This record gives sequence, C-alpha cells and structure tokens, in this order.
Amino acid sequence: MNETTPLNSQYRQYQDQEANHQEHHQLQPSDFDGDEDEYYNYSKYKLNKGAKYLMYTLGFALAVFGLYFFTVLLPNTFIPTATELVTIDKISDLNVILTPKDVSIDGKTQVHRIILIGDTHGHYKELTKLLEKVKYNNKNDKVVMLGDFISKGPDSLKVLDFLIENNIDCIMGNHEYYILQNYAAFHGLPQPMFTNAADNIGFNNNNNQDFRLAKKLEPHHVKYINKCSIIKKLGTVPLVTNKKSSTLSAPGIAVHAGIRWDLKLKNQIPTENLEMRSLLAPQYTEISSDPSVSNAVSWSKVHNMKQKSGEAKEEWIVYYGHDASRGLNLKEYTKGIDSRCDKGGKLSAMIIWSEKQANQIIYKEDLVQVNC
Repeated sequence: MNETTPLNSQYRQYQDQEANHQEHHQLQPSDFDGDEDEYYNYSKYKLNKGAKYLMYTLGFALAVFGLYFFTVLLPNTFIPTATELVTIDKISDLNVILTPKDVSIDGKTQVHRIILIGDTHGHYKELTKLLEKVKYNNKNDKVVMLGDFISKGPDSLKVLDFLIENNIDCIMGNHEYYILQNYAAFHGLPQPMFTNAADNIGFNNNNNQDFRLAKKLEPHHVKYINKCSIIKKLGTVPLVTNKKSSTLSAPGIAVHAGIRWDLKLKNQIPTENLEMRSLLAPQYTEISSDPSVSNAVSWSKVHNMKQKSGEAKEEWIVYYGHDASRGLNLKEYTKGIDSRCDKGGKLSAMIIWSEKQANQIIYKEDLVQVNC
C-alpha cells in the first residue's frame, strides 16, 4: 500500500505538468535557427582598367629607379672614381743630402735627418706617436716608409692621408702591390706594371682585406701608392761595425723585403724584392718567402757574408722591413726594422744623420721605437 505524503503529491503534480508541456511543445526546425548558421555572400572585387594602369606604371617606375640606384647613384656616391695606374719604378733616388755634407750636389735638398720607418700596417696612432718621439720636423727631416704602411691595421686611409699631407716618401711593400692589383681588378683596369715587361705578373691575390681596402681608395690615394718605387737610393749611410768609434760609411738603399747579392741593383727582380725572406742553399741565388722551407737561410745573413767576402756584385747597406717573424734584425750591411707592430710588438724608426768631426764627416744612426 502506497503511502501518500505531501512530498509525493508534489512530485506527481510536477510529472503531470512536464507531460502536458511536452505534448504542446514539440521541437521544430525553427528552434535551431541562429546567427551561426547564416550565410553571407561576398561579391568579388575587380580593379578597373585605370587602377591597373596606375599600378603597372608605379611598378615600372620603381624598377627603373632601383636599377638606377644600384648601378649609377650608389656606385657614384660610395665608390670613388677610378684612376689609371702608371708604371711602377724599380729604382728611384731619395734626392736629398744630409747636412753637414762632404760635397755639394746640385739638385738635392739638404736635410738634417733621414728617418726610415718599418711596417706600419695602418696603425695611425702609433705612427704619429713615433714621429712625435723622434721630434719630426717636416722642413728639416726626410721620412721614408719601408713598405706595408697600409693593410691589416685599423686606419689605413688615415695613414695614407697623413703621408700625403706631409709629403712623406715611400717604397712599395707587397701589400701595397696587392692592393693595386685588387684596385685594378675591381675597376676593370690593366694590372700594375713594372718598367721591365719580363718582371710583370698576373693578378693572383684574393685577400679579402686588401680587396675591401682597394675599393675605398680615392684617386689621390692610388697615385701616392703608385709612385712608390721598389728600391730607393738613400745616399751615404753609416757602416756600423763592432768597433765603438767606427767612421766608415757606404751607399745605402731602402727596399721592402730584400735584394739578391748576386745581381746588380738594376737587374733585381721586383717581385722578389717585395716578398723574399730567405735564400736557398747551397747556391743562395734562389729566393723563398717562407723561412721554414728546407735549406732556407735568411737573405740578410747571406748578404752580410757576401759583402764581407767581396763576392757581392755591388756594395749596399740595406734597410728593409717585411720579415716580422725574425723581428728587429740589425747587422753591419742589413737593418731589418719590421718589429711586429701589427701583432702587438713595436713600431721602429731608424734615424740617420751626419756630423762634422776633426775635418771629416761622420755618419751615424739610431733606433727609436714605440709600443703598438
């Protein structure tokens, strides 16, 4: 027997109401209508002929401007104008004479000192610091750069501008020669030439650093480098021996790398003078730029030996650079003053002057250095 309670009565009443509601409210398709099922039709937009013509015209104009910018405007703005190269002199004369002097030589400028500076490699601050230390006077002193005064270091263009502004003389180093080669290749010019056609070589240098510098050179930079000779005659210089009071002297030359003892100056081979470091035994007539090869002997050691024995073709005291691996290397007939400035060593200058003592002219020299 089912018991009737107030709670049961309420539940039955709720069930009856739900049944009546379902009978009168069956789900219809319209009950599912909503915004999410609405479809929107978009009409496709088309450019008219005028708009198309305008777009094509603008595109063509931009293409023409881009072509002009990259082929004409950009090169003329950021790439200096090219200048033709001239023949490189093998031998030149410094054309100065130290005072006091032995004799008067017409056409030569009298100077108090000749200052020879080793491989600077674009280190402008060290160069100016060295010249301050030697109390450089551009009216009374003649400065000669022994090649490789640019490339590798941070301020090659500043060094070039300084040398030009101060009328400083130079001999060509292997890096200056490489840069001229890269310059000619970049601007589509003939490769740099030496006086003797047999000495000329083709372009074979792919040093990216030299190429980047070559692209930046302006005409006055190129003309300065191009006028640097391979060898420069210095006149009379001291022949410093082991004796403390030596009064000897001999003719001197400046060259970047070295010379061969078995050839007269006029017969030297420029590319060898730019790159040699050693001579190969037993004949010592073949050069090598690599001192580590078999039978390689420092060319300066051979030169001194041949000068003292009298076997050398001519008597020369040679001031040179290039050989950073051997560093400062001073002998009687050779003075190597590449003291590794670019590798954190020193920048060196050899100062040459003359004095009058007891009715004779004495030639002297002194080495001055600054840290790099």
